[in-house]
Amino acid sequence: MTVRRWQRGVARLRDVAGMASVRSSAPSAGRRAEIPDLVGGPSVRHDYALDANPSVVVLMPHLSVGKMTGGPNTVFQITERLAARGIGVRYVACFGPVDPDVSGLQHHMQELTGVVRPTAPRFEDRSGADAELAVGRRDVMLATWWPTAHIADRARGATDIGTFIYLIQDFEPAFHPWSTKYALAASTYRMPFRAIVNEPTLLEHLRLHGDLQSDAHDPEWAISFMPAVDRLVFRPRDLRPGPRRIVFYARPKHARNLFELGLRALEQAVQRGAFDDGDWELSAIGGETREWALPGRHVLKPVPRLAYRDYAAYLSESDILLSLMLSPHTSYPPLEMATAGGLVVTNTFSTKTAEALAAISPAIRGVPPDADSLAAAIAQAAKDVSLVRPTPHPTTLPGSWDESLGLVVSWLETTIASFREGSNR
Repeated sequence: MTVRRWQRGVARLRDVAGMASVRSSAPSAGRRAEIPDLVGGPSVRHDYALDANPSVVVLMPHLSVGKMTGGPNTVFQITERLAARGIGVRYVACFGPVDPDVSGLQHHMQELTGVVRPTAPRFEDRSGADAELAVGRRDVMLATWWPTAHIADRARGATDIGTFIYLIQDFEPAFHPWSTKYALAASTYRMPFRAIVNEPTLLEHLRLHGDLQSDAHDPEWAISFMPAVDRLVFRPRDLRPGPRRIVFYARPKHARNLFELGLRALEQAVQRGAFDDGDWELSAIGGETREWALPGRHVLKPVPRLAYRDYAAYLSESDILLSLMLSPHTSYPPLEMATAGGLVVTNTFSTKTAEALAAISPAIRGVPPDADSLAAAIAQAAKDVSLVRPTPHPTTLPGSWDESLGLVVSWLETTIASFREGSNR
């Protein structure tokens, strides 16, 4: 090859490279897309104006009455009792808005908890795309859901307190398939925090499977509690006339509630003749579903969403509850049904053993999460109530949230004080 031809070849390569450079600078969704924020939520900055009056900053997914369920309501049960002790508390919506009219939210919190505040609760909406959360040096973060734990961890750089409080109400990595979200949720258990855990079985599961950086049995690091069930609301009532009733807690949009497995178990129970003795009504509560035809002309009929006390009355007038959750947490419906006087068929999982469930109440019957085991348990429960509804079983559950959370709120108050004492050194 001559020198001239070689030079022409190099020039050609430079032209191609230049064209490629021009192309790469042009807008391209594939090449120019930014790496997404893995968690989201507000950024955090220090604000000197907040140093004089430190708060417990309660990081919530949202602050909307229409979306309140057992988890957020339990947050209020704890934090409003803390506020009643004179500790400043402010609520921050990190991923969803605050209701435009907060009076409904305030009414909900007061009616739920029974706590009457001398001053109104403080709410902040920090859910926007470029939202920023201002914190003081001695503010204590309280995370209530795994993405909010990432925000609490983010806030450590803006305060003098190197850890946070984590209210854990389920093994949340399992809300997702093995994936980035699973890994992000699991990573929160390796963060520096002190834990309030909803139910001892969940705390024990975290000890075994949470990859914790602390000793779950250390009472300074973690405290657990059993949820309360109000005996005045969930109480046995006289047997109503008409057919017996089995209620399926059906939540098809939440995979951990095993909706399809519950349907198959009901189908098999019908095939076993579970409901051949007398008239039976089969109903579904808890989520959006439709009528489902079962063998033998039985139909599973959905019940519209019920107000809290109407829901309690409905359970107390029913005989059996089928309520499933693939989790070390019981979920609330089995506890409520056992208190209301009926029988419960639910599934075991990890530390949520049949023995642990029966220790809460003999009315709660835990079996492995497979259709055969569940169908057999349903059939046995139907047999047990076929003649006379059994006398309500005793339960070890607290009868009030004051009883449930007395030690928790004291522990929380002491822990916050120790955080702030350490920040002053």
